[in-house]
Amino acid sequence: MGWFVTGPLLAVAGTVLGTALASQRWADCAHGMDAPTRTGFVMIMPFAWIGMTLLLGLFQTILVAVLPDQTEPEVKWVALFVAACVLTLLYSFGMGSPDMTPDGSCVR
Repeated sequence: MGWFVTGPLLAVAGTVLGTALASQRWADCAHGMDAPTRTGFVMIMPFAWIGMTLLLGLFQTILVAVLPDQTEPEVKWVALFVAACVLTLLYSFGMGSPDMTPDGSCVR
């Protein structure tokens, strides 16, 4: 049971970290995603978590099915962690970043 709980937990950590990274990129923008409540980010987080959880769960199932039983558990854990890191980066970069103009303003 512990193996299959790890995916959703890594998805939570990945969603929070990805949102924090994207929020940091948008922090200096005068409009758009830098509202005080970060409403845009907060509304997207549940969907990102569900998507990451489903993808990591599928990846875990594939790992169990493909890798032989003699495979060290550490190999599975590292593979799952790397997959979570990749999904976190994809999520963070998928949120985009503003284009800063020479006068200091930003555009989408």
